[in-house]
Amino acid sequence: MKNKILFYILIVLSIYSCDLKPKNNTEPKVENITISKSDSTNNTRINRISSYKTRIDSINQSLQWKELKCGLWLSKKNDLGFKTTAGNEQGIFITKYITDLWNSDSPIKLNSVIDTLTFNYLGSSFYKDKNNIYTHYSMADGGFFKIVENADHRTFKIIGDCYAKDKNHIFGVRKMILDSVDYKTFKTKKGIGCYAKDKNGYYFWDNKLNEEEINDTEIMETITALKKL
Repeated sequence: MKNKILFYILIVLSIYSCDLKPKNNTEPKVENITISKSDSTNNTRINRISSYKTRIDSINQSLQWKELKCGLWLSKKNDLGFKTTAGNEQGIFITKYITDLWNSDSPIKLNSVIDTLTFNYLGSSFYKDKNNIYTHYSMADGGFFKIVENADHRTFKIIGDCYAKDKNHIFGVRKMILDSVDYKTFKTKKGIGCYAKDKNGYYFWDNKLNEEEINDTEIMETITALKKL
């Protein structure tokens, strides 16, 4: 009888033990592996960007950049630079100095073109010296700096927050010459962002707004301001 009772006890303990093993050894382990991989990937990305920032900061420090009166910067190697900032979704910002103009396949050094004595900021993204009109196109990597081609140097002026004009063209900060707008009736104003109008309709940056966008409650105030121009 004692042997039978002992036998039944051993069977129950064996079943109970088997029932516990999957719960303790499988589900938590899978979940922990998933979280670990995600954290590892994110940390690797942040470490890589942080390492890149440290390297660029070190290079900048070694070049001993100094700001000129015109707003440009000069390195100890006499390279002229336009100071800008690169950013990313991790919130790490890197100071960069653009030393080449973007107008050619081969690098053109800023100090071989720009006259620092007459270089000045016009507004929006535009700059000017005695020879050319320039623009800085801002992007996450710091963007690029270039000569605004086909701009009339004498009549070029800023209009509103994101546009410019000369005697021949309307310019947008992204597309430059806006061939699709009506020059004579194109209007915008400061304080309303990258919105404008002409006789044919309303624009955001260089894109014409459709009826649904014009009636959007979030931009109705801006459209009302444009209608008064």
